[in-house]
Amino acid sequence: MIKFIKKYIHPKIYKLFDFSRIAYMNKVYSTYDEAAKACGLTPYQEDELIQVILLKTKNFIQKLETDTISVWPTAAYSKISIINPIIENKKEMINVIDFGGACGAHYFHLRKIINEKVKFNWVVVETSKMVDYAKELENEELSFSNNLEKTINDMSEIDLLHTSGTLQCVDYPHKYLATILNSGSKWILFNRLGLNTSPSDVFTVLYTKLSWNGIGELPEGFSDKWISYPFAYLSEKYFINEVKKNYKIVAKYEESSGTHKVNKIETIGYGLLCKLKDYVA
Repeated sequence: MIKFIKKYIHPKIYKLFDFSRIAYMNKVYSTYDEAAKACGLTPYQEDELIQVILLKTKNFIQKLETDTISVWPTAAYSKISIINPIIENKKEMINVIDFGGACGAHYFHLRKIINEKVKFNWVVVETSKMVDYAKELENEELSFSNNLEKTINDMSEIDLLHTSGTLQCVDYPHKYLATILNSGSKWILFNRLGLNTSPSDVFTVLYTKLSWNGIGELPEGFSDKWISYPFAYLSEKYFINEVKKNYKIVAKYEESSGTHKVNKIETIGYGLLCKLKDYVA
């Protein structure tokens, strides 16, 4: 099929739609490492991706100063997750770990909505390279870390552990899930989850455009292009069983933006707000 398309479609059209990727988009791999090798993401591409996300975040911060604040469904779920910690916390200081929060867009968005009487200790946990770039955005409330376990241990108590579309993108999703569920955080928001209905995990590759990453338009000086990530869909049965060991699922949100089609495998997406079973406000 691919050879036929390439033969009979004009080269410029073929390049525009990049039909050559069709053969790989639905391929399933045995492990995360196999999927990672298929991506071939170079250090230069990674730097470029992070630069785009950083610049988009800076533009987003500026926009928050001048425009009416927009709240889309995924962002709304993030905002809802902070309500109980604010009500419960007598000290008016909310401790938040934002696992996979890029350059802190969740924090900046929330900071414009929540009254300044409420103070945050907000730590974004990201890759070492992302942290290096994002450090310039730190302030008295916001900081960045490249180590989830250390961040959990350093925080005396965690009011909310927030993660949005992150477990699909990490190299050891089971390990990170266990760390999150053993963190003792009073509340956890798993936003933009991507799971699958089979008994086993599914590893694949996600293809996106550079411009689709981060909030807003592609900054000047960058050319749009296809990039790819290794992607993991945990078994829904496994995931839910693990969550329910320590947490009660309080709310389930409709949110499928953390999924894509993978062969004939049924992938599902939603958000879950969870409360620590032993926690009493």
